[in-house]
Amino acid sequence: MLLTPTAPTAPHGHEGPGDRYSTALTWAFNLSGHPALNLPAGFGADGCPAGLQLVAPHGGEALLLSVAEAADPVAVARVRP
Repeated sequence: MLLTPTAPTAPHGHEGPGDRYSTALTWAFNLSGHPALNLPAGFGADGCPAGLQLVAPHGGEALLLSVAEAADPVAVARVRP
C-alpha cells in the first residue's frame, strides 16, 4: 500500500482550477491502472478539505477496501457493493 496526499494544493473554487489545478499525485495511478481511492483527511489551515490517497498493487482491490474501511468505515460503506 502507498499512502499520499490526494493533491499537493488546496482545492480550487467554483471559478475553475486556474493555476491551482494539480493531478501531480494521481495521474500516474490512473495511467498504470493501480487501484486507488481518496479518503477524507480533515481540513487544512484555510478550512478547505484535505484528502488522503490510498494506492494498492494491481489486483489489490480487496486489500485497498479493507485498509480504507479500517481508516474510515463510513466512507467505505458508501462504495462497497
